[in-house]
Amino acid sequence: MKTDGESMVVKDLVLIGGGHSHVYVIKMFGMKPMPGVRLTVVARDVLTPYSGMLPGHVAGHYTHEECHIDLRPLCAFAKARLIHAPATGLDTAARHVLLEGRPPIKYDVLSIDIGITPSQQGTPGVDALTTPVKPINGFS
Repeated sequence: MKTDGESMVVKDLVLIGGGHSHVYVIKMFGMKPMPGVRLTVVARDVLTPYSGMLPGHVAGHYTHEECHIDLRPLCAFAKARLIHAPATGLDTAARHVLLEGRPPIKYDVLSIDIGITPSQQGTPGVDALTTPVKPINGFS
């Protein structure tokens, strides 16, 4: 039997990654939940970097903790499931997200926001003259 604060799950909204857009969606979902929608966040890392603070972190103005968003309390606020595991693939026919070391999870609506890893191949001097900052978790 459902209590007053619960509703039947009609749609599974799954967010892969803890990028800026997903952080905003989780926050908004916590502020205004959608009845019948179960929100699930799949994240390889539960601490997601806020790239706008990276220069301040490099300069020593912010600690690692200050320039990262902890997905755990944010997901708790939104009453979202948080699955701390890397997504390894998609089965689009079955509408499943494949996870490392865990069973697949079903989705009705899926969003992927996992950041970028730019290619440095083919650019002369790139290794000697640059310091890559993406993916940020490898930099900070």
